[in-house]
Amino acid sequence: MKILNTIAAICLFCLLIPYKSTSEISSFSTGEILTKITAHGTRGSAPFDGKVDHRSDLEDLVQMAWGDGSLGLHRGHAPIINVLEAFLGINHDEMQILMEEFELNLAGVCKTLNLDAENLVATLTASFTPFIEAGVSNGVITPDEVDTWTERIHDEFYNRVHWNGH
Repeated sequence: MKILNTIAAICLFCLLIPYKSTSEISSFSTGEILTKITAHGTRGSAPFDGKVDHRSDLEDLVQMAWGDGSLGLHRGHAPIINVLEAFLGINHDEMQILMEEFELNLAGVCKTLNLDAENLVATLTASFTPFIEAGVSNGVITPDEVDTWTERIHDEFYNRVHWNGH
């Protein structure tokens, strides 16, 4: 009987131990704005096909910056995971732990890692710049429209980083 009680206590204890605490996840990032990284843009459920040869492709980029609300706080990382991992200095699994187990949005992840969330927004926006520039090169938009599209994408990334799920 003592053995069964001991085993039951150990099992219960193991269930109560969290996978990791926030202090066990550390970043190798400096938190500086990264400007020489391009988002994948085409992974997961992203509507973007990787080419900006129609104006609708830029609308797809704006939608992709906001993400898929049905996917919870992370809103679908696949199209931008390389940018998130580079800026945050942690891997996707660690980011998922922070977002799902500790219910943090991306701004909360930044705060936990002592990084500036506004620098994340700027980094994510910069990661879409090559696509906007391709729109100019392909004659989809004029150079005068670059700032408008950049601002729209920035605003959606800002909303995404600070979104609390409601």
